[in-house]
Amino acid sequence: MGKRIFLYHANGFALGGRITQPLEQEINSHAATALSIVGGLASAKADSYRLKDLISYRSAHTYISGIQNNDTRHSTVVNTVVEDLNILDVITADSVIGRLSSTHEDGQPAKIIPLGSTFQNLKIAGKPVEVDLFDNLFAHHSTHSSLVDHFLGKCNTSDPCAGFTPPTQLRYEWGHPVANMPATLQERLLAPPIPGWQQSGSHLYCSLVRSVREASPSGAVNAPPVPYAHAIKIPDVGRLYLGELTSSEDTKRLTMMRLELGSPVVGSLAVAGLETNGKWYP
Repeated sequence: MGKRIFLYHANGFALGGRITQPLEQEINSHAATALSIVGGLASAKADSYRLKDLISYRSAHTYISGIQNNDTRHSTVVNTVVEDLNILDVITADSVIGRLSSTHEDGQPAKIIPLGSTFQNLKIAGKPVEVDLFDNLFAHHSTHSSLVDHFLGKCNTSDPCAGFTPPTQLRYEWGHPVANMPATLQERLLAPPIPGWQQSGSHLYCSLVRSVREASPSGAVNAPPVPYAHAIKIPDVGRLYLGELTSSEDTKRLTMMRLELGSPVVGSLAVAGLETNGKWYP
């Protein structure tokens, strides 16, 4: 048998979606690019964008790199940044950053982590919002099988995530019982709010988000938007989903922000979406 080769795969985009009311507008994926099957570099940039007074950003870019470390190890990183994002003058952020880095060692499961993904100065209705991400969990459980074991509660004593609450509370409750979650939020959740964790085929759906709270000098928490895990109901705007992650045996796909707009503006938006995997052949 000849020497095995590694086939790279990674892609990313800054913003995409569609608006259906009060106007019909397809939003082609901005700053979108994909990595060559042989690795190397890929990048795309979009300058200032504005759709009427509905959506705008100052700049956006996606950068992907795939390199060979040695004969048996390859690394890939995909990074997408949207700067000065403004949606309906209600959801704003200095930047939304999505990042996935992967290591593929021949004969070993893929290690993919989202470390570096973040929201900088995120505000909802003018109020600063702090989004606490599970950086430690996803850095420690870098393989799909390890992440699944965690969600099944198979943590050992050396696991820095062993003290975390069970997955249902971890993703959905935050002090709000699952039974009280608004039906409009449940409608578009990738992982339904049911006991345990959720798989679809070989895919695990989860979120990077540990908690969301209003930030204020006094530390008070009294935000009109109501958060349930990574899902946030924003009155007269719609439903916002943060840090959604899909994991499978050799792939992770991340969407830092997904918005289902309700009324008076209707549509669907995704911000900072990226994916990476890669395979050995034969």
